[in-house]
Amino acid sequence: MVLQPQPEAETKVAFVPSDSVQQLPVAALQSSSRRQPQQKPAKPNFISTMLQSLGAELSVRWLLFLGVFLVVVSSGVLAASQWERFPASGQYGVLFAYTLTFWGLSFWATRQSNLRLTAQTLLIVTLLLVPVNFWAMDSFRLWQNPVDWIVVAIACPTLTAITVLLSKNRSIFPNLLTGKLPLINILALSYLHWGWQLKAFPLIAVYVAMIGTTIITVYHNYQQPNSISEENRHRLSISLPAAVIIYALIVLLVRAIFVAKVDVTQLGLAIGICGWLVTWLAQKGETIQNSKFKIQNYSPSSPSSPSSLLLWERLGGTLLFLGWLVSVVNYPMSAIAVSALSLWFVGNRLRQYSLKLDFAAVFVIGLQTIWLGWRLVPDSLQKLAIAISTQLTNSQNEPWALLSIALFPYIILMVALTDRLHRTEKRELAKFGELLTLLFGAFLTTLAIVNPALRSLNLLFSTITLAFVTQRRSPASLPLIYLTHIMGVLTFCFTINWLLPTLSQPAWASILLALMVAEWVFSLSEGLWRRSAWYIGLGLAAASFFVLWMNVESSWYGIANGQAYWGVLWLVTPITLTGVASATIIERRLTSRYLSVLAVGVAQLLTLQLPETRLIGLAVGTGLMFANTRYLRNQISAVITEGFLLSFIVALLWVGVPGLPRLALGGWFVVGAIAILILWLAQTVLNRRGNELAIIYAAASDKWAIALCGFELFGLTLHSILIYSGFITSGFLYLAATAITLTAIVYRSWRQPTNWAFYGIGWSLELLTAQVLGFGEHSTVKIAMPTAASYANIALGLIAQLVGEWWRRRHQLERLPSSFHILPLIYGAFSVLLRVNTFTEWTGLYSLGVALIIIGVGRRREDFKPLLYLGIIGVSISAYELLFYQMLQASGGALGDGLIAMSALGASIMYAYRILSPWLVGYLRLTPQELKGIAHIHWAWSSCLLMAAIPLPIGVNRLVGLGTGVFLIRYAIFQGRNSQTSPSIFGGITIAEMWVYLGLLEVAGMRVYWRETAVGKFWAGPLVPWNGAIACVVAYFLYILPWENWGWSKKPWQQAAYIIPLIILWETRLQTYPITLVLAAGFYIFLAKVAENIRFTYVSVALIDWALYRWFDSLRLTDALWYVTPIGLSLLYIAQVDTQLKLPEYKTARHILRVLGSGLICGWAILFHQNPAWIPGIFSLIAIFAGLALRVRAFLYIGTATFLITTIYQSVIFSLQYSFLKWVVGLLVGILLIYIAANFETRRAQITSLIRSAIDEFQSWE
Repeated sequence: MVLQPQPEAETKVAFVPSDSVQQLPVAALQSSSRRQPQQKPAKPNFISTMLQSLGAELSVRWLLFLGVFLVVVSSGVLAASQWERFPASGQYGVLFAYTLTFWGLSFWATRQSNLRLTAQTLLIVTLLLVPVNFWAMDSFRLWQNPVDWIVVAIACPTLTAITVLLSKNRSIFPNLLTGKLPLINILALSYLHWGWQLKAFPLIAVYVAMIGTTIITVYHNYQQPNSISEENRHRLSISLPAAVIIYALIVLLVRAIFVAKVDVTQLGLAIGICGWLVTWLAQKGETIQNSKFKIQNYSPSSPSSPSSLLLWERLGGTLLFLGWLVSVVNYPMSAIAVSALSLWFVGNRLRQYSLKLDFAAVFVIGLQTIWLGWRLVPDSLQKLAIAISTQLTNSQNEPWALLSIALFPYIILMVALTDRLHRTEKRELAKFGELLTLLFGAFLTTLAIVNPALRSLNLLFSTITLAFVTQRRSPASLPLIYLTHIMGVLTFCFTINWLLPTLSQPAWASILLALMVAEWVFSLSEGLWRRSAWYIGLGLAAASFFVLWMNVESSWYGIANGQAYWGVLWLVTPITLTGVASATIIERRLTSRYLSVLAVGVAQLLTLQLPETRLIGLAVGTGLMFANTRYLRNQISAVITEGFLLSFIVALLWVGVPGLPRLALGGWFVVGAIAILILWLAQTVLNRRGNELAIIYAAASDKWAIALCGFELFGLTLHSILIYSGFITSGFLYLAATAITLTAIVYRSWRQPTNWAFYGIGWSLELLTAQVLGFGEHSTVKIAMPTAASYANIALGLIAQLVGEWWRRRHQLERLPSSFHILPLIYGAFSVLLRVNTFTEWTGLYSLGVALIIIGVGRRREDFKPLLYLGIIGVSISAYELLFYQMLQASGGALGDGLIAMSALGASIMYAYRILSPWLVGYLRLTPQELKGIAHIHWAWSSCLLMAAIPLPIGVNRLVGLGTGVFLIRYAIFQGRNSQTSPSIFGGITIAEMWVYLGLLEVAGMRVYWRETAVGKFWAGPLVPWNGAIACVVAYFLYILPWENWGWSKKPWQQAAYIIPLIILWETRLQTYPITLVLAAGFYIFLAKVAENIRFTYVSVALIDWALYRWFDSLRLTDALWYVTPIGLSLLYIAQVDTQLKLPEYKTARHILRVLGSGLICGWAILFHQNPAWIPGIFSLIAIFAGLALRVRAFLYIGTATFLITTIYQSVIFSLQYSFLKWVVGLLVGILLIYIAANFETRRAQITSLIRSAIDEFQSWE
């Protein structure tokens, strides 16, 4: 038969979406509603859009499918309950009756002009049931009984006639079949289900079906013209006959595998043939589609065709893979056949689309085909070939490495394929193929690594192949040139390793260095190959370094190694680079010089570890660096040159100069100080010479002197730390080194004083002080050193501060150098660090001295105010240190007493700042506002301490705490007066109001301090249940008092009136009376009337709910519905009275709140009171009537939903108790779904118009 894309006139098969049934437009929906002239059509809402979607073709087909499924399943279960009472012919009669029923319904539906989709669905279901009927006849063995023969005699002609009639039905499927072969093929596939009881016939039937169908399909397809109608050009897909035939083939496969239990490995080729047929049909459809679109310049308007064909193509590809998978283990010949079919499929895709994935598939399929072919070779021949090959290559231990040579022809084949792709201008695909081939070649080379002979042969073949590919490329590819060159070098090296496997590492290093020199000499001219030689020479240099490093690495850890001296060989590299830099082209000369500098440094890693080679390496490095610096003429090169020279001198002194003793640690410090002085003297001499090279070396000398000076000072600092710690004492050499270093710094900065010079001088003075104080015995130094050094540093800090003031007056400077600000601070910090572990009666005075240093520096400039504030904090810290010392000396008391004492001290400092502010403003150079801010900080600190003492035990200072709290509260509240001039901060709250808030909060916290008084005990005793009512009285007076007349803003007091009753009620929640809650609710109703804010009543509602809960609890009402109902009613109250929710823009929010309130009550009744159906039923009816009476949609929706859920739940319970009725209900529901689908198809406009009118009516409701 013909399996080609079939044209359609108006509709199409169920496998391809169709637009034959036009959707009702929005304008048509609007026309059935109320019309207004000259009005723009409204955008359809969700309901109308949903109804319009239900009328679409996909929705109708889906409803039809659900209806058919329910009818079949329900009636099948009903029949199964009585199944044993019927003979085989009766059991088959059920299926036959269904087939006739569907065919009859489809025949009737084709006569109705408005049931085209229903007719299509029923027709397709009938056509798909035909093969299942023949399967059932064979499974029930109807030939064993003469009575059953009658059933077969009736069923076979009937099913054949139905198939013929359906195939010729042009009213539903125009141009359905175009010849006799497709019809014969469909019937043959159905009749092949007979005779499966015979042995081996299922396997024969499957292969006959697959091969015969493929031959018929291909033959008939090439006999038919590839014509396609204009109106169906955008619906191309596999035709209905093709889909039915594929379905019949899959049914045969399913029966053979899962029912007849045929060995699936024997069906691999059949599955592959089926998959190939599907892919062939899909590709044929794509070819016809692309040719038509190209001829007529037509672009499909719907993406359904490509996606449909793609799905069929994926199905075929999946079947091909499954066919290969099941046959690859036991039947390699079948797997090869399936691989050939897969290659045909993927090759066609590669020619048509040029996709990288298809090329990768071709590569993998071809590779595994080689493996399958090898499996077809007899075992004796396989063993003989492997034995000969392993003997020739000496690979008996790794025979798998032979694959690196055996599979190399496949690489050549892939190279030829990619070369052909290059010639056909498919360059991206060719590049991908080359990358894939390169990766495979790298894999083969990896396999060959373990065997020298195979490795050399593989690298040789790879080099020849790369050379061929490189020669074929025009223009030449630079990466290929580099790769070929590298492969050639590797081939040379591995061949030497194969022929001379016992070479030592120094010999290999010599070979690599010789190759390096040769490559660099070869690179002195122009050309791509010569340019690659330069970079490959660098690689060889690196490789030779690592080879030599493996020899000398152990010598770095003190392990003797006789071959470590060979590291000197690598000095050839920097020497060669220096020579190349002199002879090479200009553009590479600078690079060679820099690489020579780098190589000189790297070479030291191979020579520094041994005394015999260290001096050689440093001497050669110094000479080469002098030569390179003469050409480069930059400071970096000069710094490196002097570094090598200094290193050579240090190495010489380390070895020891003949006639001089070895240097001790102090001697090295002296040598370093002398070197610093000499370098700065050399800088002066070189600067006087004036030429360019001398100036460069002068700058380098200055940098090295600075670096050595830093290192010297760091070393002396460590030595001084040890002196401070008492581990060592000072010495004359250390003192001399410090003095020489100080002299050198003074000499360097004599004419050009800088901040760093002052830092160095200050640092040196500190070290000199430490060295002087360090003379003496260990015990004396350890005890007296920290205290004396602390005194000295405070003195140095004060002296440095005074020197700074003197320097500014002498030189009349507007701004001092930063060192005069930082040095006193550093001295002060040192003094703190030196006494950090001591705490005496003088500690507070020490801290005061440091604070005075910081204040003295901080008052100099405006941007130093943070330091000034830090000094002020230090003054407070010193006062607290004096207090702490006195507290430690006292006995008794608790932790709370200490916090109260600290709070009292902070309050005293606060009032001191307020009292002494006229004098402090002038000295500290602060504004009155800034000084007031400092007082505020002390208030906050004292308040925090006082509040922190509340939960702690308090012994003797409770009244002190009460008094301190009174002063702090008075300070805060009186800061809130004169609120008219106070600026606003966050949230519109002024600073004055914030002070009042803080004072009130502190009043709340101070209650603990008067708890032990008579009033406090009475308040916390009998009056606890009435505290809420008393709080309402207090809040009433806070609300009505004339605060504005007294200078305060009334807002904080009113806010306090709002929250005080709630806080007291929460604190007494366990003892409060319901009447107290009612009184509090009345107070908030009063606030709502006075403030004209209805939202205060929300608090009253919550309090009334609370009182109701207490009442329900006293009545022992434990059902949760009693407690949920007030919450829902409260939400409904809010939705009803809230002024904002009454606005039109908040209509949705009001609706949601009503849904939430009513849904909470009804939903709780549904979830937890479903068995007594009258409870949710009553709630639902109340909600429904409330919605209808008040015209509120939320009540109507919730009530209706509750009613429906209750009804459905009761129905489900009923059906579970009577299971037979359940399937009757399912049958009725299935019929109802089919009826609904038909109605949506025929009466779409009337239904949508009716519901549209209802929607418009609902829009006028709340």
